[in-house]
Amino acid sequence: MGAVFNPASWTPVVLAWSFLLLLPFSRSAELPMFIMAILGGILIWKHGKAATWQGGAKTFSLLFLCIWLPMALSVPDSLWFEKSLSTALTYPRIYLAGIFLIWMLREDLPRQRLLKLSAWLLLFWVVDALIQALVGYNLLGYAYPERLNGLFGPDNWKLGLSLAMLSPIVWEYVSRHGAKWQLALAWLGTAAVVLLASNRESWIVFGLATVMWVWVYARRLELHPLKLLTPIVLIAAVAGAGAYQADPKFAQRVDQSIGALDFTYESLNQASSFRVHLWNNALTVLENHPINGAGVRSYRYAYAQYAEPNDPYLSPDGTGMIYAHQLVLEVGSETGAIGLAGLLGFLVIFIRSGRGVSNNPLAWAAWLGAFVWLFPVNTHTALYSSYWSLLIGWLIAVSLGAKPVMTKPRCDNTRSTR
Repeated sequence: MGAVFNPASWTPVVLAWSFLLLLPFSRSAELPMFIMAILGGILIWKHGKAATWQGGAKTFSLLFLCIWLPMALSVPDSLWFEKSLSTALTYPRIYLAGIFLIWMLREDLPRQRLLKLSAWLLLFWVVDALIQALVGYNLLGYAYPERLNGLFGPDNWKLGLSLAMLSPIVWEYVSRHGAKWQLALAWLGTAAVVLLASNRESWIVFGLATVMWVWVYARRLELHPLKLLTPIVLIAAVAGAGAYQADPKFAQRVDQSIGALDFTYESLNQASSFRVHLWNNALTVLENHPINGAGVRSYRYAYAQYAEPNDPYLSPDGTGMIYAHQLVLEVGSETGAIGLAGLLGFLVIFIRSGRGVSNNPLAWAAWLGAFVWLFPVNTHTALYSSYWSLLIGWLIAVSLGAKPVMTKPRCDNTRSTR
């Protein structure tokens, strides 16, 4: 057990890394998260406030409360009580696992190891997906379906957005341990996979991550950021044009998106795959459940309750769309004004936690990955779903690991330089 809590050991690093390793394979990533949650509980039992209310752990605790308390308060009158209750009761596993991650990453050595292992794993994702795009099958034999999905397998479209969020880990590692041509190749590879995954949300996330990461990287090289961003934009335009001509699936998504330029309700609704219609319904749910929402994860029942009889998202079983496909509207419709206040507090605390984080390679890459997903001007996958809440929680905890957790009060006047 001692090796698990020893930052100089490989055991906690491999445990943290195994979450990413198992991420493409159904719910397998729940296993390392569950183990880390148990270890986090042991840390809290042994060290109390030292494990939860110092350094990055204090910030993580506040972030958790901003999201979890509105979830819990939405349960009593939820339209789907059982699901809301189970979601609120199981969500703290993310907090406990995050406490373990922050504790484990308080030293530089495990951060270096986790950055290296994660970067090489993500590069394998890229190579595998590009093989699928070129020959029609990936290394596990999965065929190239409607969208590129690589290791994630049939009917699982999470590759594009997951890689868009995690790409800064690759760029940060290669920029510090490889040549500039290798960095350019790494960016092109991640960009190609995200484009071919054909998810517009992931395109926006990837573009935002690229601009922010390149801006910081250029400053590190003492260059004006536009000197790097301008050729990247040109390369992206050429690559996009080539993909448009070569991949009918990608071209169809682009054509659908361009239709929004008419700026009419019908064109915006069509271009967004009827998202505008969906968002109007979410606003109606919020208007009718303004305080604590319709209940976390109960949107499918709330949607059906306020939808028109011939609504395109209604299902034969009497339910509707599973979630609102927009972060602010999802939080508002499911947890009400309490949830929106919590989300605002969460974003303020999280953005403030990013000050100075670019000095730490792993923390900067993880913070950026979480930020670009949370950026509110976009469509979104479900914040409260297991997959995305686990991944965002992992990234935020890793980003806060650079702030040390003290196990004993200091007895001298020397300030820590960490």
